[in-house]
Amino acid sequence: MKPQAFHAGAALVDADAGWLRFDGIAKRFGRFTALAGIDLAVRQGEFVCLLGPSGCGKTTLLRILAGLERQDAGALWLGGRDIGHLPPAARHYGIVFQSYALFPNLDVAANIGYGLRTDRAAKQRRVQELLDLVGLAGAGAKYPAQLSGGQQQRVALARALATSPSLLLLDEPLSALDAQVREHLRRELRSLQRKLGVTTLMVTHDQEEALALADTIAVMSQGRIEQVGTPEQVYRQPASRFVADFVGRANWLPVQRDARGAFQLGGVRIACEDTLDASATTATLFCRPEDVRVQPHWLPGANTLMAHVDRVDFMGGVRRASLSLCAAHDVEILADLGPNDAGFHALIPGQRVPVTLQPERLRLFEATPP
Repeated sequence: MKPQAFHAGAALVDADAGWLRFDGIAKRFGRFTALAGIDLAVRQGEFVCLLGPSGCGKTTLLRILAGLERQDAGALWLGGRDIGHLPPAARHYGIVFQSYALFPNLDVAANIGYGLRTDRAAKQRRVQELLDLVGLAGAGAKYPAQLSGGQQQRVALARALATSPSLLLLDEPLSALDAQVREHLRRELRSLQRKLGVTTLMVTHDQEEALALADTIAVMSQGRIEQVGTPEQVYRQPASRFVADFVGRANWLPVQRDARGAFQLGGVRIACEDTLDASATTATLFCRPEDVRVQPHWLPGANTLMAHVDRVDFMGGVRRASLSLCAAHDVEILADLGPNDAGFHALIPGQRVPVTLQPERLRLFEATPP
């Protein structure tokens, strides 16, 4: 299956779909192609995450939008205006970097108000509004070194919002924080963005972060956009093998087409709502670990196979079992089960258990060459 852009249906073709638009944005650094013709439309007020591994081009795309890099080809449109050749100061955005980039010699209030060009009284009022907004009331006289990492990130966010920008750009803003603070700030950031309605583009390599924050995710690989869609679309309907593998955990199961044209796994015919070209005699079946049903006892039915429980790991709210098919020992299946799932207590290493693959949750991809 070839990589493709998967658009979120009518949601990306409505009246304001092109409020912010990337048209054929390309960028090279010497012989290296960082961006190979990026097309992306963003609605006003939308929270979009550019998600992908290091080196995929997501930060370069954000820097081009910010005017910190020049594209080699393509155009940038904001509110019907071509901004691709404007200086950064004329693009009306706020930006937050991974490193916060606060001025260590200025107190919090001075950091937040640095870009404001108003009289003293108006600046003080605006700074106080922003301190209240980000939950730092009373911290205006402190210096960055006196703050925790999470508090410094709040200051950086307040500074980015000080001029009421049309765009908020976030470059891995939470990656330097520990897990608990990161999760807390993630919730606060999403709540704040919804409250203000500011159009936001965030770069991240953290799939969990993108799934939790975004209205729309653009998954990038090797300078191209592989898929654009809602978090649920990207997770449940991956447009390419790369997206399926990069976003979330996945089972990849080898299947072969039988004489009747159906695919089989371990000698069992597999019902699947997805299809492949009839010429494909082998394929790879994709399913998420949470979509593997472990049965407490054998019940004959579609897509049910016997498996051996090799290992069970405690993952907090779920148990993750590593299973191997009894009819094909080299085929491993991961299954995530919660305490309320029927087969939860059957997950005992060394036991044999029936597993069922849900037809509506399966996807077929072309088999990768050996």
